[in-house]
Amino acid sequence: MKRLILSIFIFATACAAYAQTPNVSGRVTSTDGKPVAGVVVSDGLNCTQTDADGRYTMTCDLKNRHFIMLSVPAEYEIPARHSLPTAFKRIPRYVETFTADFELTPRRESADHHTLIVQGDPQIKDFHIDNSAEAYRDVVIPDMIETRKTITTPCYGIGLGDLIYNEMNVYPIYLQNTDRIENMVHFNVIGNHDHDQTTLLKDSLGTMHYEMHLGPTCYSANIGRIHYIFIDDILYDRKDTKESYRHGIYDETAHWLEEDLKFVPKDKIIMICAHAQMFNKQTVLVRRNKNFDRYRKALTEFKYVYSWAGHNHHTYLYTSEPEKNYGIDNVTSITVTKSTGALRLNRLLNNDGAPQGYFVVDVNGEDVSWYYKCCGKDRSSQMNVYSPLRSNSEFVLANVWAHDNKWGAVEWWENGVKAGEMEACRALDPDYVDLYATVTNKTTRKYCKPIESFHMFRIKPSEGIREGEVRVMDRFGNLYIQKVKW
Repeated sequence: MKRLILSIFIFATACAAYAQTPNVSGRVTSTDGKPVAGVVVSDGLNCTQTDADGRYTMTCDLKNRHFIMLSVPAEYEIPARHSLPTAFKRIPRYVETFTADFELTPRRESADHHTLIVQGDPQIKDFHIDNSAEAYRDVVIPDMIETRKTITTPCYGIGLGDLIYNEMNVYPIYLQNTDRIENMVHFNVIGNHDHDQTTLLKDSLGTMHYEMHLGPTCYSANIGRIHYIFIDDILYDRKDTKESYRHGIYDETAHWLEEDLKFVPKDKIIMICAHAQMFNKQTVLVRRNKNFDRYRKALTEFKYVYSWAGHNHHTYLYTSEPEKNYGIDNVTSITVTKSTGALRLNRLLNNDGAPQGYFVVDVNGEDVSWYYKCCGKDRSSQMNVYSPLRSNSEFVLANVWAHDNKWGAVEWWENGVKAGEMEACRALDPDYVDLYATVTNKTTRKYCKPIESFHMFRIKPSEGIREGEVRVMDRFGNLYIQKVKW
């Protein structure tokens, strides 16, 4: 019996030692052949760094890991094929060991000052179905192309998930369109509609098509002084088809996030991009989300965090305020509206009145600023103002799409004099109500019903007044003015 116990112990020890034997290795060099030290390498679960000779080793579960990837250092260009980042190697099936070497191109100039074009939820189906592919091809992408031409800094795109709408064969259409924007690497995250929902019950099967066309669902990169994280926070494991997806991150995703951030100095600015907003409009984290505590703790230890997301089909922004004692005071959350317009309608406006569009973000060192770019209009277009005749009330309404708690008051001016400050209200957007009235298809009408905008403001004009203007200053000191007359 003692010999049997000893044999079992020796066998278990040998197995444990074998399990820790590195089975992934490689080297990271620059295009001039020099080794690149200190590069973070990950298998999507654990992370390590290259040594002084640019070499690394890892122990990976090669049956269940799909990629070996780099968190590209800020001194190097983001590797890309066409517009798609490619700082990863796919792990072949049935291998017992794997070698993944990488070559990086040094930047010719610093990217401390760079620009982002950030879009939410294109949700494209195939052509000739719901106008989504047409709106993306003919409206959104051409506008981004023109915006890109005006940008003189290094420029990067970010797609905040729901890139397609349940049809896995449409990924090539999405990629063909983003690739039309010249000289712009385009990062992406996975949304609920980017999962293959025909697999029903297992999340890892649902991500197969996304991974095949776009690559890893969780990864990071460094541009300028910012550490960027792209993360999957849609949970699609479920018991049966009656259950929906959930928000949050799986245990292994939380572990990867913690591992990735171990190599990031705490005085860094973090830009985390996900499909669903883990920090909601009131900056209270949605505590029912899986691994909420680990997510919050991992991020809020850093100097500042910008949390970007889509999913909700409308825009809201909020900066946490320490005096409200939410236990978090270093996060600004930005949720981006559906770029192609209201669901199933895909025309002109979203159902809260926000136009088709996207955010343009200027990152200059650690200073980050942004504005909402309406398709077909210049950056001065930040609101729609409606007279009492249009609002069918006694109030002037102003829909200020990107308004947040750090903007100035929305002011009403009469005869060149400030007459008062408009009050926040909930109301339907008159332009969208008119657009909705033209929709005859019952299914489309079901999905694109008008909703009350929470970035709407109102005021009752003075007696006898028939014209005026709305003035508002954003958080960055830009003044926007729109006149109205009736």
